Amino acid sequence: MLLIGPIGFLTPWILAALAALPVLWLILRAMPPSPKLVRFPGTRLLLGLKDPHPVARHTPWWLLLLRVLAIAALILGFAGPVWKPSPDQVGQGPLLIVMDAGWAAAPDWPQRQARALRALDQAGAEGRPAALLVGDGRDEGALPFLPAAELAAQLRALRPAAWETRYPPDPEPVLAGAPSGLSVLWLSDGLDHPGRAEWLAALSGRGSVTVVPPEGPRQSLELVPGDQPALRLRSTGAAAPDVLAIGLDPQGTPRELARLQPGEGADDEAGVISRLIPIALPSELRNRITRFEIEGHASAGAVLLADDSLRRRKVALVGDDRASEGQRLLSPLHYLRRALSPTTDLIEGGLGDVLQASPDVIVLADQFGLAEAAALRDWVEGGGLLIRFAGPRMAASERLSEEPLLPVRLRAGGRDIGGALAWGEPRSVAPFAADGPFAGLSVPGDATVRAQLLAEPAPDLGERTIAQLSDGTPLVTRAPLGQGQLVLFHTTANAEWSSLAISGLFVEMLDRLVRSARVSAQAPEADRAEQPFWLPELVLDGFGRTTEPQDTAPVAAADFARGPAPGAPAGLYRGGERMAALNAGGPMALADWPGAPIERAAQAPGLDLRGWLIALAALLFALDALGSAWLARGRQRAMA
Repeated sequence: MLLIGPIGFLTPWILAALAALPVLWLILRAMPPSPKLVRFPGTRLLLGLKDPHPVARHTPWWLLLLRVLAIAALILGFAGPVWKPSPDQVGQGPLLIVMDAGWAAAPDWPQRQARALRALDQAGAEGRPAALLVGDGRDEGALPFLPAAELAAQLRALRPAAWETRYPPDPEPVLAGAPSGLSVLWLSDGLDHPGRAEWLAALSGRGSVTVVPPEGPRQSLELVPGDQPALRLRSTGAAAPDVLAIGLDPQGTPRELARLQPGEGADDEAGVISRLIPIALPSELRNRITRFEIEGHASAGAVLLADDSLRRRKVALVGDDRASEGQRLLSPLHYLRRALSPTTDLIEGGLGDVLQASPDVIVLADQFGLAEAAALRDWVEGGGLLIRFAGPRMAASERLSEEPLLPVRLRAGGRDIGGALAWGEPRSVAPFAADGPFAGLSVPGDATVRAQLLAEPAPDLGERTIAQLSDGTPLVTRAPLGQGQLVLFHTTANAEWSSLAISGLFVEMLDRLVRSARVSAQAPEADRAEQPFWLPELVLDGFGRTTEPQDTAPVAAADFARGPAPGAPAGLYRGGERMAALNAGGPMALADWPGAPIERAAQAPGLDLRGWLIALAALLFALDALGSAWLARGRQRAMA
């Protein structure tokens, strides 16, 4: 770049054309040839006469000035003038542009492309070769250094990837053919990535490295599984935008179904602020959601696709349902159907039959001494959720303490108002713990329990109790078994022992438990072995937009478990009857650049005068055309 006072020129060699302006001045004067003298005696009669409208022998000076100024404006415009340009920190050696091209680079991608194109234009004007290294994880051989103009089209066609920025694992083979004295321009997305420090060291040893950080904060969205699924919003800035829940309305049109706001609490982890966003939505609404996205942030990491982990579970009901039509209110399965049918897919039958249907949850209503206990245990250890309800049949058993698949050991006989441990009044439900699966649920005053099965005292009884009565006795206990869970309601699923089954609290408690169950998308490794490949249904581009998969090749289960990568972009994948989402958002860490100069946004190039000068030239040519037309019209009037 050539600096002349406050103006810099990106292509100063074009200014040499200004030397031709004096020649143009002489040409544009359009001097006609001298007239030939012919002696004619009759001309004496014309002596003393004057032409009232003489024709000019030269181009008028004002018209000549317009033309010269128009051509000068064109020459200056093509020279790329910039008013008060910032000093360029990139060196003068062969140019190497390193572009982070993961999802975090998407929000300001046009600005990043424009900065790289300016560097290529400058290198091309100075005759320096250039190369382009794209951090999108695709295999690259040795970098070829080409004329800068040949890389401009490749740079304009680049798009960010729907996975994290990835560099080649070893810098040495990639830089094998690089000339010495490199001038490196690194367009960073602001985040740390595996191998970044090694690449910075390798490039710093071969020349100067200038880093261009992003203009705005980077943000990502991640699902937090558990008893109460939530979203985790991570940001490198203090802004906390809303999260939009996008789904299908009753007409099947995608639209915004809900707007979730981040919580007040923020956890600052080395410059990255993390916020939890509870998914406090009705199950009917949550089952219609197809994606969550951060408002105003266009990147694949700011989009979370919903899969089976947020949708309806398959629940199996197993119990004695031989009550007649008039005795329907006495059947425990009647209350379970009413509570679970709005939010789950129910199946009913014998235990052997429902196990073959691979449910996510099995509910046993007062079942004892099952013949399929071994198969049921294997199912729970594989990741299933077993919910059991007490009842008269279990209370009457003399071998209740030996019953397997219970979270705690139980006493025989139970406890009711007519027993040896009679109560004075039915007991109410105590408030739920703030860290339990029922946290935040309000307990109605009319939800009382008249009878229950008591647990044997044990050191871990308090840890396994997730709901209790006002006198401190367990109401609901839970214990892990393998990769699954055992849950026991110490009262009945109908109104025989308590009024809990006819309260809204009963529905909310079951909903919380069913939502905590593992689903097919989170199947254990044994089930994954039965489905070793995943097929893409739809994928995201780097900007978070859904597209049809271009490559329909199946993704191996081992590659799928490692997250989005080349060949497996973020999107929805199907394996048999399972639907799993591969989301790009996750933990973030800020990058540090020891020893490398940083090009800040305040150091952006000054005002580009190229367009203004070309517009001025067009205006001067228009004035020239008007002036020429005016002169021609004057000559025509003179001839008339």
